[in-house]
Amino acid sequence: MARLEFGVNVRGVESTERLRSLIRRADDLGYDVLALPDHLGGPAPFPTLAAAALVSDRLRLRTYVLNAGFWNAALLAREVATVDGLSDGRVELGVGAGHMRREHEDARLPWLPFRERVAAMAELIDDVRSRLADPDHRPRPVQDPVPVVVGAMSEAGLAVAARVADVVAFAGARQVAGEPPGTFTLASAAETLERVREVRRLAGGRPYRSDVLIQVVDVGRSPEESAAQVAAQVPGLSAADALASPFLLLAPDPAAGARELLRRREVYGFDQVSTHEANLEALGRVIDALH
Repeated sequence: MARLEFGVNVRGVESTERLRSLIRRADDLGYDVLALPDHLGGPAPFPTLAAAALVSDRLRLRTYVLNAGFWNAALLAREVATVDGLSDGRVELGVGAGHMRREHEDARLPWLPFRERVAAMAELIDDVRSRLADPDHRPRPVQDPVPVVVGAMSEAGLAVAARVADVVAFAGARQVAGEPPGTFTLASAAETLERVREVRRLAGGRPYRSDVLIQVVDVGRSPEESAAQVAAQVPGLSAADALASPFLLLAPDPAAGARELLRRREVYGFDQVSTHEANLEALGRVIDALH
């Protein structure tokens, strides 16, 4: 069974020293992956990952995840190959269909209907892979192939992941029906298990790893108290749902958190665990308890 691996998703990089400090801390805490999202208002992913490659020679460098609507294949292949070379082959190309309409409008890019966005994501991945596999492509990536991560939670998005991804990243967030775009809740434990089983079926035995994005890590308090607090902040989420959610880690102590992650690996197959920068230290204590 694959060992549990851990990643941290970075949003704010105010200075070179801040980035160095964050990367060194992630290294010290035992993380395996440094990841960058792709949102307007945040740092550009590839320059930041290139800078990170010069600070750590161990951490893998992942886009988590690129907004497919922001990219075309030729330019994306160039970015991936460049940073893969600068990092001696540590880049992971994470792509998603996109869910923030206002960012597309701000960038004056078309906002496609959902099914078209998923199809565009699949086409982008296939095209980039084809370009990077071409021996005449310049620059050349170090890895052959560069690992692909697909972030999704919908049936359509996960169907693409089942076909092409080296890492299927279960994002957890779901748009709340009838609410303004960008109003999210979390998929239930039952729905997540259903999605996991469907990906396995569609993959048909093709090997892949499974990543779960944990939104909140609260270690050292009563899980019931933590669940009530989270539920009060997330639309459509009950305290019972929060307690059972695979996208939250609420534990009375680090050892209990470690046991819960091992249980989720058994139940859902999650052998990679990612979280946001705000949870760096809390999940770090759980990582330590696993060792």
